[in-house]
This record gives sequence, structure tokens and C-alpha cells, in this order.
Amino acid sequence: MTIPPKKAPVYRVALIGGGRQGTVHARAYQLHPRTEVVAVADTDPENLKLFCERFSCKGYATWDEMFRHEKIDISAPNLPVRANPGAVIASAKAGVRAVFSEKPLAGTLADADAMVEACAARNIPFAAGLVASSHPDYQKAYAMAASGEIGEIVRINLFENNKQVGTHGLNIVRKFANKSEVDFVIGWVSGDARADQEDDFGDGKAGFGAVGGYIRFKNGIECFSGYQPGENKQQWRSGVEVVGTCGVIFNANNTALTLRLYRAKSAAPPKSWDDLEEVKGAFQYRDTPENTWDGEGWRNPGPVLTTSIDQVVAAIDTGKPLGMTTGDDLRHSLEIAIALRESARNGHAPVKLPIKDRSIVMLPQRSRWFYKKEVHGEQWYREAMQTHIRPVKK
Repeated sequence: MTIPPKKAPVYRVALIGGGRQGTVHARAYQLHPRTEVVAVADTDPENLKLFCERFSCKGYATWDEMFRHEKIDISAPNLPVRANPGAVIASAKAGVRAVFSEKPLAGTLADADAMVEACAARNIPFAAGLVASSHPDYQKAYAMAASGEIGEIVRINLFENNKQVGTHGLNIVRKFANKSEVDFVIGWVSGDARADQEDDFGDGKAGFGAVGGYIRFKNGIECFSGYQPGENKQQWRSGVEVVGTCGVIFNANNTALTLRLYRAKSAAPPKSWDDLEEVKGAFQYRDTPENTWDGEGWRNPGPVLTTSIDQVVAAIDTGKPLGMTTGDDLRHSLEIAIALRESARNGHAPVKLPIKDRSIVMLPQRSRWFYKKEVHGEQWYREAMQTHIRPVKK
């Protein structure tokens, strides 16, 4: 008798926050063969009604109510950052099998610690952030750097303002440094170093602005993070250069798939870019495109989100650690960003890590800390919600 193969399970997904980004995530889960959207929790009745109509799922006004009534495998918080810690911790306590929250993680290390520890204590994979650094190409690049593909890494140059409290650039740098512990940093900011928030939160006070500086990892790798735009007053790119003794991994955009690999043309150590040649086809290349819509009129979720969901599903299936960006990764990025600003606050004095005071506040942009409808207005928000689906031309 032939025993039929065991059918792979389909995991039940609940969104916490069914607004702009929640809808993007929900569409990606809807398209994935191993996930189904079964519930949403949202305090905004308008969002809740629209989301339930679009995804034919049950809606709840609070996540507590949702978890009381639903058995959830994957919890997907897509919320203003100030609400993120509560949603992640509640998800872990509810016994979900994985959490995939949006970014940034939190406004203090104490909150970040609590989120990571709530999931770790229950062996729940905690994925965090729709970030290009989670794509398999980046994981391939990290492995190349760690295996000596470009020789010994001697320096990482980061070209970025480190907005969103280091979610993109600092996260990528730490991974290219093989997740080494940081020894110390020396930092500076473009705004008011005494500010707790990145920009004007509506009180007319300047924020700390862009963040940069010097990062020394305990494995000896140095990172120079600069945000100066140059003479044309525009940031010409936001990327990294991972410089090794016989090659460079280069990325022109920390929020897109723009990785390139360069190796020395000969056995002699390269002394300039002229001594390097690009290894064609080492990575995909996809700069940030304009939004596209599929045959059903839905905005395409994109390869970073779809491959991230693949990895969350695989983590539940196998019990193996996540390869994509995790809550712990974004906790470390936040800690580096805080240390850089603390250095700027103290006359650019070196700051040792780990940071002992976990209560220090560092808030991302106003539009990420607060609900975007409150920041940009109801009309703006309604128009943004309408862009998820376009009428299909007949």
C-alpha cells in the first residue's frame, strides 16, 4: 500500500493593524500557499471594516479580544511603533507559533528587551521589519563576507542618515561584521543631541536628526558611518561598502536589492577600484521600482516581503533559527544608534557597549511613532488606502 505524502499545514495568520502596511502584508500572506489570513485587530473601525471586506476574515477591536477567540499561528503586528511592544508581547503570551512585526522595533531598549525575551522564553521565532537586509541575497552576502570571499574585512563604510533608529544601515553593518559585539562608538548628530525624538513631533522643537559616527566591533572591524550630503545638498546614495583585503561587497541602496561583488583582478592585493572587477550575476539587482499592480488589481507585495514570509514559514516547519532580520537584530541596531547619540550628547566621548541604562528614549520619525492618519490627516490616509487595489481594465 502506498502511503500518501503528508499534506503541508496551512498556518493561520492574524494581522494586528489593518491599515496601510497591514494591508500590504495581508496580501502577501493571502498569496502564499502555506498561510491564510483569518483575523485582524484594529482600533480604527473604518480600517477594520475595509480590511475584513478585502480579506473575508473576522475582525476585532483589540488584540486581546482576538486572541481570546482565535487560534493563531503567525501574528503580524503592523502598528505605530509606540504600540508595537504591547502587541508583540501579547502575541507571545497568546501562544502563537511565530511573530513577524513591522519596524522600527521600539523607543527604548527596555521595551526591545521585553519583546525579544517574551518570544525567546517561549521559543517563538521573532521576525522584525520589512527590510531588504532580510532577503536571501543579503544572507548570501553576509555568508560570503564571513567565509573570506573578499578576504579579511578591514572596514565597512556606511552612507546613511540612520533614520528609523538604525533599522536599515546599522542592521546591515552589524551583520557584515558577523554580528560581533560592539566595543565602543563615537557619534555625532545633525540636530539637537539632547532631543529624544528624530524630528519635530509637533511641538516646534528640533529633533536629533541624522546619526553617524565611528563603530568599533570587538572582532576588530571598523565602521565609518557618514550622512553628509555633499555640495549638492542631496544624499547621493544610501548604501554600504564592505572592504576586504581582496575584494569589496558594495550596495548602492540599503532599502533595495542593489548588492554587487568585486574581486581583485590578480593575486596581488588591490590598491584601488581599478584593481577590482565585478563578478557578474553574484546577486539579483533590483533597485526600488515604482509600485506595480497584478492582474487582480492588487499592489504587488514585492520580493523582500514574500521571501520573508517564506522564512517565517520555514522556521515554524523546521524549528531552525530565522535567517532574516529578527527582533534581536533590531534591538542591537537600536542600541548602536542610541550609543552614537549618547556620544554626541557628551562631547563625542566614546561610549562603551552594552548600554547599562535600558530606559534611554530614542524615538523614530513622528510619522512612525504615531498613527499616520493622525499625522497626515484623514483624507490623505483614505487616498493612501485606496492605492492598494486598482480597478482591473477589461
